[in-house]
Amino acid sequence: MRARFRAGDPRPRLGGVNLKRAAVIGLGAAALLAGAFVVFLRPPVDPFDPIAWDPGPPSEIAHVTPAAGVSSLAALPGPEDVAVDSAGRIHTGLLDGRIVRLRPGGWPEPFAEVGGRPLGLVFDARGHLLVANHGVGLQSVAPDGTVTLLTDTAGGEPIRFANDLAVAADGTVYFSDSNSRLNNSTLDGSAFSVYDFLEGRPRGRLLRYDPAAKTTTVLAEGLYFPNGVVVTDDQRALLVVESTRYRVTRYSLADGTTTTFLDRVPGIGDGFTRLPDGRLLLGVYDRVPLLDERILPNVWTRWLAARLPAALLADEDDPIAGSILVIAPDGRIERRLSGIDPAPANVVPHGKGWLLGSLQGGELRTMPAVS
Repeated sequence: MRARFRAGDPRPRLGGVNLKRAAVIGLGAAALLAGAFVVFLRPPVDPFDPIAWDPGPPSEIAHVTPAAGVSSLAALPGPEDVAVDSAGRIHTGLLDGRIVRLRPGGWPEPFAEVGGRPLGLVFDARGHLLVANHGVGLQSVAPDGTVTLLTDTAGGEPIRFANDLAVAADGTVYFSDSNSRLNNSTLDGSAFSVYDFLEGRPRGRLLRYDPAAKTTTVLAEGLYFPNGVVVTDDQRALLVVESTRYRVTRYSLADGTTTTFLDRVPGIGDGFTRLPDGRLLLGVYDRVPLLDERILPNVWTRWLAARLPAALLADEDDPIAGSILVIAPDGRIERRLSGIDPAPANVVPHGKGWLLGSLQGGELRTMPAVS
């Protein structure tokens, strides 16, 4: 068919149909379909009660350079965090709930079966490996591989999303519980953190485990996906990454007050490490402009995004890239090492280099340390 015009009628027609009217009808139909999509298609998270937040632009950094010398140490599925024992042996947790130990040359050997999804790892003074295990709680693994559950509840509520942890000089364990509702048992797949992001509600907690009394205490609630945790050099405070608020919060152990240590982080923060010289290493995922500029600032766009297929929200086969932020003890970002694909979930010193964990990637990596 071809468009035709009738004398005296400036409106184009296609096969006798008024195009302007057709466009209006089409837009109306599209609006009705979109409305039906919003009203009748429920998101996997129900109830889903989003709040709007405009993150604004990230902080500017004077020194941004591509990360150099990143190489594979071992092919492993999802080596999220890394811990090095007193003998220099590397341990990492995998997607299937195993902890493996790397022998010289990078060959992995079984160490323990902890179940769940082991995320944060750190050794205590006794040489036991402490594990923040998503969906399980806080565990301890003895040198012979024996697994002990230390705690799975806090404040009368289950610990659903144990994420990262740090051990103070006195042996106290501090760890994050990222979301009180969502984990891989309440929502299949890996999109639970994305729905946390889209809803924008502060459902996370900061917890303390006393190994002598064997008690677990809630230090702070109402945190936005608390993730990486470090104890400050003076042992007086904790620094906690709030991933979905693009910030790092300082929690005072003396009086329980919280202040902002670093705001407008140029990335979605994950694992946090304190170096012997007091500097901090923060692994971040690249920010997504569409998310920051179009979805997060509006409740309705959050509603719409939450109704998209989960595979579009969290593509496990295409992990996002990221960077390493080198942060001074006063919270100033000294440099950004960019272009790491997939993003470094954690950065852990080892010898003269850094070990890079990965949430969904297939390799444990290493790179030269940056002074």
